Amino acid sequence: MRLDEVTAEIRPRSDWEAVDLGFAMVRRHFWRCLILWWMALGIPIAVLGWLLWDHPALYLALIWWFKPAGSRMVLFELSRRLFGEKPSWKSIWREVPRVWVRRLFFRFGFGRLSPWLPITLAVDDLEGLRGKHYKMRARQLSRRGDGAVTWIFLSADLATAWFAIGLIGLGAIMLPSGQDAPWTEAMQSWSSDEPFVIPLLVMRTVAFATILSMSLVDLFLTGAGFGIYVNNRTWIEGWDVELAFKRLGQRLGKVAAGAAVLFFFILPAISSARPQSMTVGNPPPAEVIREIKSNPDFEVHTITRKIPKEEPKKSSTRRSWLEDIFGSIPPEIIPLFLYSLLGLVICFLAWVIWRFRHAFIYRGGIASTSATVPSARVVMGMEVTPESLPDDIPAAVMALWQRGLRQEALGLLYRGAISKVMVLAHVEIQESDTEGDCLERVRHAGAVAHPDYFGSLTHTWMRMAYAGTAPADLEVGTLCSSWPFQALPERRRA
Repeated sequence: MRLDEVTAEIRPRSDWEAVDLGFAMVRRHFWRCLILWWMALGIPIAVLGWLLWDHPALYLALIWWFKPAGSRMVLFELSRRLFGEKPSWKSIWREVPRVWVRRLFFRFGFGRLSPWLPITLAVDDLEGLRGKHYKMRARQLSRRGDGAVTWIFLSADLATAWFAIGLIGLGAIMLPSGQDAPWTEAMQSWSSDEPFVIPLLVMRTVAFATILSMSLVDLFLTGAGFGIYVNNRTWIEGWDVELAFKRLGQRLGKVAAGAAVLFFFILPAISSARPQSMTVGNPPPAEVIREIKSNPDFEVHTITRKIPKEEPKKSSTRRSWLEDIFGSIPPEIIPLFLYSLLGLVICFLAWVIWRFRHAFIYRGGIASTSATVPSARVVMGMEVTPESLPDDIPAAVMALWQRGLRQEALGLLYRGAISKVMVLAHVEIQESDTEGDCLERVRHAGAVAHPDYFGSLTHTWMRMAYAGTAPADLEVGTLCSSWPFQALPERRRA
């Protein structure tokens, strides 16, 4: 495995990005992968078709069961192509018998039904593990991306069926006029009283169309599993890090070669030079070292002292709880720490009271009818304060509508409705609320907020704002004439 020769970008990916990587590799080598799939299953398809010509349902079931043989040939091609190798046709022909013979009973027995087959194919074929090691490795590599590969594995057969239906329909459309007599006769002989007794010609057509669609869908299923396998090994083994170090080593190798050449030319000059301090009359270094060590300053003195053990004192006094908590902290710092902790507790309690201040509001008795300050000033980018709205909102809306400013008119009517339910009905609407959130809050407020009118206005405004569908003049006139926020309503009992 040569990571420095990979033909794809090696980096940690999400599960569905890994699936896209596998699809891209299949698209890059599509025709070659398709040929290899048919090289593995072409002869069995022809032989079984001849033997089971009168039993197309059994024929189709057997081809579906032996489909992983073609998947292994596709995996053989993709794995070599990923690391910059182009398999020769000789090596491909040698691989065809192996996909059938190698671990025959396991691959076409218990292992065939595994929903993680697209990943375990790579563990079996590329890593060559068996027994307990195979189970541990397959379990390790299927932890990441198991959901994605399971969905793809289960939906591949559904996609095969839909594609087969499309191929049959295309064949029926392209069939020349006058040449469809056998097909017409077969369809007429299909009795509605016995729907499960399907004519033989219809079953043969369905079988061959399904096998053709199966060969196309299985390529991408195998590619998706291989992409998830490569991504899992990148996450587990750090392929991207290893590849980065290899590239760094290649760059530093050139620098090291230059440094070696430079050292090769400088070393003779260094070795030929002699230190000026080494003259003939100087004593040898060993004698100088012995003379220095004989100096009294380097003499080692040893002093042995016996310290009597003290009897443990039974103190009746107990350490204060502060000493137990803070240990060896200087006592001058302890009050500062305690005051800081007390300040943090007070700030936390103040924040809790402010954050949940609505829970401390007394709601008993009949509430005051005076208007409260709205919860938000801007909702969905629209200013909803009473100061930004005209006194007579319906009249202003009709004036804008008659001038042709349809979106501005509905926007004004919707802003006015939001402002009124906030001020008069005390509906707490936040700046981050959407149209659906506002409608839900109005419905919870009850009849005092006129939820039926607000719901009708909301749907009309959303059709205008998002779908570009302007309401009829009569509908706008009805919304303005039935404006329910003229008088201040009595607020409900809490």
